[in-house]
Amino acid sequence: MLYEVDIGDAAARFAEMMQTIAAGYGVLVKQGDEIVARLVPESAFHESEDDPDAALTAEERDAKETFELFQSDIEDSF
Repeated sequence: MLYEVDIGDAAARFAEMMQTIAAGYGVLVKQGDEIVARLVPESAFHESEDDPDAALTAEERDAKETFELFQSDIEDSF
């Protein structure tokens, strides 16, 4: 899940945005319907040799897990 905040509210909600990022989620800063910034956890920029998924955000890990379950169900059907 991506957290969205309007650029006009970003300063007042800075601590909340940082907590969201620390939890592994991304933040979209928007001006109207336009995305002006995307903030992601630092871990998104580092690859770990131990865990190939370490660089993924929490939302990306969730999506990957969902896809793998779907793929497994499809393969089991054939």
